[in-house]
Amino acid sequence: MRRLVVVAIAMLAGVACQRNRPPAVPELSGPGSGRPGERLTFTVSATDPEGEEVAYKIVWGDTSSIEWSPFYASGQLVRREHVYAESGSYVIRVMARDARMLETDWSKDYPVAIRLLPPGRPQKPEGPVFCTTGVSYQYRFRAAHPQNDSLWYQVDWGGVVADWRGPVHSDSWYRADHTFDTAGSYVLAVRARDSRGQMTSWSDTLVVTVVTIPGGPPTGFGIEAASDTTVRLFWSPPVEGEPSRYRLLFKEIGGQGFAVVAETPALAAVHDPRGLTGTYKIAALFGSAVYEDTVPLSTVPMSTGTITIGEISGPDKPGCGWDRLLGTAKAFRMTDTLYADSVDWFCTDFAPGSNGPTYQVASPDTAPFDPGGSVPPGRWRATLLARLADEQGPVPAVGDTALRKTVALGTTVPVSFGLRTADGYYGVVKVTQIRIANEDIRVQAWFQLVRGLRLVRH
Repeated sequence: MRRLVVVAIAMLAGVACQRNRPPAVPELSGPGSGRPGERLTFTVSATDPEGEEVAYKIVWGDTSSIEWSPFYASGQLVRREHVYAESGSYVIRVMARDARMLETDWSKDYPVAIRLLPPGRPQKPEGPVFCTTGVSYQYRFRAAHPQNDSLWYQVDWGGVVADWRGPVHSDSWYRADHTFDTAGSYVLAVRARDSRGQMTSWSDTLVVTVVTIPGGPPTGFGIEAASDTTVRLFWSPPVEGEPSRYRLLFKEIGGQGFAVVAETPALAAVHDPRGLTGTYKIAALFGSAVYEDTVPLSTVPMSTGTITIGEISGPDKPGCGWDRLLGTAKAFRMTDTLYADSVDWFCTDFAPGSNGPTYQVASPDTAPFDPGGSVPPGRWRATLLARLADEQGPVPAVGDTALRKTVALGTTVPVSFGLRTADGYYGVVKVTQIRIANEDIRVQAWFQLVRGLRLVRH
């Protein structure tokens, strides 16, 4: 009997030891600050001694309603979002309860500051501190916004305050180029503002010393074809130093003055003259000072006055070719191969004798096969020719079916034809007389000295 009593007492004691205990006081984490209207995310969790599910009640410190959440697994991280509509200081508290409605104490106060924070003061500008007038230099500026807003920057270049520039991401570099036109000492500073107009004070200053160097014109001015209708101009820096930029000018043939077609810090530029030829000049700009190269370049084709070209069976020289340096045309004999590399076209009637009744112009590599001539085989040039409406061209592009080995001159003058030489030059010829009785033709010629450029307006 005594044993039964002891067992019963022990069982009652065990039941008493297993009574329900509340969850642990919840832990709260999240941002300590934010902006009005910003959605903030907080994390809360609590563990229950018996492993029961846990619900939470959060007091946000504003006028929002206070309600119990659904139940979550013990120890689970629970995320809750909240938006504060007004600026101010708020205190968040949270409690938990288990499935048997046993509640914890309130958590520790969690303060949150809601306000519109201004940008941080920009750091000292970075960039060259020893400069020369007329040369462009790059400087960089940076500030951070505590709420990660984008920023706008305003730079004081030492007495000249620039306009606001932006937006730039918070804590990212803003870069700006500047040219000092006058020698002296300049004190640079910068300030920033955000999208709401909140502005910082001026940064610490950067002192820049600027000296003047003598300017001068560019050197090594050159020209080449960028395509068959565009040109590439190139040059080297002045011996006096590096300018801030270069100015390329163009005057079309027959024009009254030069026009600026490019301003660039680079040492080359491509220009599309839209079918026109003309003259180019280059200048170096050192600040407001302009130093112009005195030697212009031209795309106007070189002209050769009237010359006589004989029919291949006649007594006069039947071949015609251009000097590649001077651009002048000249007649050549073709009875031997001495001038095979000088002839660009010849005159023929493709028949014995020189009686026509019509003449043609042809590629020199066809001359050894001409029945009316005595041209020996050799390394004669292969030229492509095309009949033109007039001598102003342009010559057809490579691949155009108008280009061929021969062109018939007909009986009416003047008549013009264009050609592309074997080494990639372009020219145009105007036939002013066809003299069958004299066994010759009289021509005027124009040659484009820029290799590969088929513009021949003159």
